[in-house]
Amino acid sequence: MKRRVDNGEMKVAFALHPVTMKQIIDIADSGNIMPPKTTWFEPKLRSGLVIHTLQ
Repeated sequence: MKRRVDNGEMKVAFALHPVTMKQIIDIADSGNIMPPKTTWFEPKLRSGLVIHTLQ
């Protein structure tokens, strides 16, 4: 992220601590929802690595 900001590809970037599974479970159990983009992660895997043909 620092490299992408430094070379001008991005104007700003934020790196936050990841949400733990316990936090996700506690939020779900309390009937709340996570804010948008809390499931965003970097680096993204290429789809070919995670998609398999079903026959």
